[in-house]
Amino acid sequence: MGARLNQTLSMAATFSAFLNVKTIDVLVVGGGVVGVTAALALQQRRLKVILVDQQSVATGCSFGNAGVIASSAFPFSAHYRMANLPATFLKPSSPAALNWTSAPRLLPWAIQYARATRPDIVRRDTSLLHELCRDALHSYEQLLGIDLPPINRCGYLAVHLTPSELGEATRLNSIRTSLGGAVRMVSGPDLVELEPAMDRLMAGATFFEGAAHVTDPAAFVTSLADVFVQRGGLLRYNRIQSLESKGNGEVAVRGTREHYSPRAVVLATGVHTNQLLVGCGHHIPIAAERGYHLELDIEPGFIRRPTALPSLGVVLTPSQRGLRIAGISHFGSPGLRARPKLLLYGLKRLRRLLPMLRPRPGFEPWTGERPTSPDSLPIVERIPGHRSIFVSCGHGHLGLTLAAVTARVTADMVMSISSDYSNQLSSQRFGLRKRDGNG
Repeated sequence: MGARLNQTLSMAATFSAFLNVKTIDVLVVGGGVVGVTAALALQQRRLKVILVDQQSVATGCSFGNAGVIASSAFPFSAHYRMANLPATFLKPSSPAALNWTSAPRLLPWAIQYARATRPDIVRRDTSLLHELCRDALHSYEQLLGIDLPPINRCGYLAVHLTPSELGEATRLNSIRTSLGGAVRMVSGPDLVELEPAMDRLMAGATFFEGAAHVTDPAAFVTSLADVFVQRGGLLRYNRIQSLESKGNGEVAVRGTREHYSPRAVVLATGVHTNQLLVGCGHHIPIAAERGYHLELDIEPGFIRRPTALPSLGVVLTPSQRGLRIAGISHFGSPGLRARPKLLLYGLKRLRRLLPMLRPRPGFEPWTGERPTSPDSLPIVERIPGHRSIFVSCGHGHLGLTLAAVTARVTADMVMSISSDYSNQLSSQRFGLRKRDGNG
C-alpha cells in the first residue's frame, strides 16, 4: 500500500499545475471510499476534479471496516425498537452501546430514529437498502472497468448460535428472498464445505451468495485513488475550514494550506459534515456510530469468507495478516470517547466457542466513527439554497458497499440529472424544514 501511495503523491505533484487552471469543476472533500468513488464518477463525466483530505486517503473508517461488500441489508431500526434501546444500551453484553453524555445532543437524531422504526418505514427502507446493495458490485465495475482492484466474490456467512436466532434468521431470509436476495440456509455437510471451522458452533447459518469482500480495505481505497490520479485527477492534502456560495455560482473554499473556487463542492466528510455546513444554514441528521477492529493471531485460511456472528455484533474477515474481527455499534456525538472493551468483550465471548482466536501481539484495537443516519440509508443531496454544494454521507456500516452506488447518484446530481434516488436519499425524507441560504 505504501508504494502505491507514494506513487500517488508523486503523480499528484506532477499535476500540481492543475491548480493554476482558473476553472475547477468540482472539489471533492473527503478521502474515504465515498469521496474517492465520487471523484471517479465525476471524472467519468469529463469534469476537472480535485480530491482533498486533511490527512491521506483511507485513513478513517475506510481503513478500519470489515471489508465486506454486502448483497443485502436491513436498517438498524428493523432490529432495535425505540422502546427497547435503553435496556439494550445498558446490557454489558450488548453489541450496541451509547455514550450517555452525548444523549442530549442526539435527541433530534433519536426523534427521527423513532419515526424510522414504524413498520411501514422499516419496510420501505429495507426494500431500498436491498435495491442499493444489489447494485453495489455492478457499480464498482462500471466505475473502474479494467482498473477495478481484486475483489473476493465468495459470499458471506452469518452464524446463528441458538434455535431462537435461527428462527429470527428464517423470518428475515424470507424477506430477503422476496426482495430478490440470493440467500440460503446451510447446515451439516454444506456448512462443513463452506467453513469447516464453524461446523460445531451453530444451530445453522445463512449463506449470502452475492456478497464479496476485500482483504485490505485501506489498500483497496488507495488503489482507487491511484486510478483517479492516473486518469488525470489531482489529490491534495489540506484541511478545509469553511465554504461560502458566491453569486457567480462558484464556491469559495478556504483551507489551511490552499483556497479554491470550484464550480461545485461535494462533501464526503462523514461525521464532520455538519461542521462544514454551519455557514449554509443546513444540518444533516447523522450520529457518530463508533466501530472497532482488531487483528487476530491466526494463520491465513482459518476461514475463507467473512463470517458474522450477529448476536455478538462482530464479523470475522480474512485479512492480509490472517483474520480481522470488526464490529460494535457505539453511538454518540463526533469525538466521543472510545471504549475498546466493547469489542474485547465480544472477542471474549467468541473465544468460548473458538479458543484459538486471540489478539495479534503488538496490535491495539482500532476505532473509527461511522456516519449513521436515523434510517440507515445514505444521505445524498444538493444543499437547499446552495445550488453548488452537495453532500454524500450517512452510509453507516455500508460505506464500502454503497460508495460506488452513491458516487453515481452524486455525479448525476452535480450534472443536474434527476433519478429516483434523488428524492429517496435526500435528508428532506426526514421532514426537515428547508432553511434560507446564499446562492
